[in-house]
Amino acid sequence: MKTIYNGLLPPKGFKAINLFGIVLVRKGYRMTDTDLNHEAIHTAQMRELLYVPFYLLYVLEWLWLLPKYRKRHEAYRHISFECEAYAHEAEPDYLKTRKKFNQYKS
Repeated sequence: MKTIYNGLLPPKGFKAINLFGIVLVRKGYRMTDTDLNHEAIHTAQMRELLYVPFYLLYVLEWLWLLPKYRKRHEAYRHISFECEAYAHEAEPDYLKTRKKFNQYKS
């Protein structure tokens, strides 16, 4: 997984964004092993959904959750993709045993 530090993406206030398996990190931030594992989990999710459907489902789920949680960050934390990534980001060997479509089982 390639990591690029830059001043444009992600927008201010965000640490990193994973676009098609390339992690863009905001200048001034440092990625930890936990952060990189979180993004690697997202890359695995993207691959099994063939990338574009991942982003469509991600945004649609966030929009679906927004009325329930009312705050953007709360809705974000409850997206199934994020639930899986946050639940397993501290497990360095997680991707070795991860079952496909596990975001729907976490």
